[in-house]
Amino acid sequence: MPFFRSLTSDLDPQVIIISLMTLVIMLGSSVISPVLPLIAQEFGVSYAGAGALVAAFALGRIPFDFIGGAAVDRWSPRLIACGGAAIVAVSAALSVVAKSFSALLWYRLIGGIGSALFTITAMAFLARTVAPQRMGQAMGFYQSMLLVGVSIGPGVGGFAASFFHDLRAPFWAMSVLSLVVAIVGMWWIGEFPPASAREAAARQDSTREVLSQLLRDWTFVFACLLTFLLFGIRSGISLNLMPLFAQEKIGLGETGIGVAQSLCSLANLCVLWHAGRLLDNAGRRWVTLVSLWATVLTILLYPWANSYALLMFASIAFGAAIGYLGPAPAAVIADLTPPGKAGTVMGVYRGAGDTGLLLGPVVAGWLAGHLGFTLAFVVTAGWTALVAVMGIGTRETLRAK
Repeated sequence: MPFFRSLTSDLDPQVIIISLMTLVIMLGSSVISPVLPLIAQEFGVSYAGAGALVAAFALGRIPFDFIGGAAVDRWSPRLIACGGAAIVAVSAALSVVAKSFSALLWYRLIGGIGSALFTITAMAFLARTVAPQRMGQAMGFYQSMLLVGVSIGPGVGGFAASFFHDLRAPFWAMSVLSLVVAIVGMWWIGEFPPASAREAAARQDSTREVLSQLLRDWTFVFACLLTFLLFGIRSGISLNLMPLFAQEKIGLGETGIGVAQSLCSLANLCVLWHAGRLLDNAGRRWVTLVSLWATVLTILLYPWANSYALLMFASIAFGAAIGYLGPAPAAVIADLTPPGKAGTVMGVYRGAGDTGLLLGPVVAGWLAGHLGFTLAFVVTAGWTALVAVMGIGTRETLRAK
């Protein structure tokens, strides 16, 4: 595969391996995305309740983004990543037999813990092994592998639920795939390279001291805010608002919703490698601001999507816009990460994203239930525009190291 080799020739082999394993983990996780809001409705909960089921995964992730980040800086990344994958496998199996909505929420929360441990290891690998001049490409490759799984998963999950006439069927796939990653990862995932003298010295600095310095940097704070927004609108729209809108306004079932989600993710995937190269060539700031305004416009397409074809078009446009936006904050955070603190700082980055993942579906569901679908999309676009304005005061970080 010459094309694949040309894209990965500048990346550390361990980055490639853990990115491919992330693909498998996300395939397992994303097969359940078309059915989560529908399972919530099966239990008789509100739009906001449906969002809570989607967001429970994030609620489990948030504290373990920080805990896992600190752990990755100190202990074996192999054990942390494989242990996380095993936790996801167990939680998915338990979700199959959940007898109540509250039990399902708890199992989703436990799955979030495992997912956080695996993901923070992957992000720390990128920060530790990739040069700043290649960070955009590395983030683009990592997110593209993640999105290969995400793009395939929803369509498979929707088909499985329809074929077996069981909304729980996709959970089995999630459990099996995560277990495979946990087992194979014990052989495939390596350890971090030995710490340099500079990294060893930096580890003596307290976490509080390092974070205090970073939080005084507006560019770092903005990157975290952008991450919060990105995860919030991606989960709020793709996982909750769009499926509910498609079901009630267009009459789509599980398969149609899954196809729309897959097309969104595929559009995202198609631009990620180009986005990564733009970040390394044109700079982080320019790509970020242009992508933010493009995202505003694509969100506003959804209220006009009153047919299956228009919904597919809006989903593709939205996926492409956030595809260019997605690697940017991660590249900025990596640029600003002090030596020896990759896990800790990436934990802050993931914590910001998972907070958005937690609140996005709930807020989107609340807006849809109280203001209607049109205003829910308009308000979301307005928040995105506000963040774009705030980004004007940031600096370029590509040559910060």
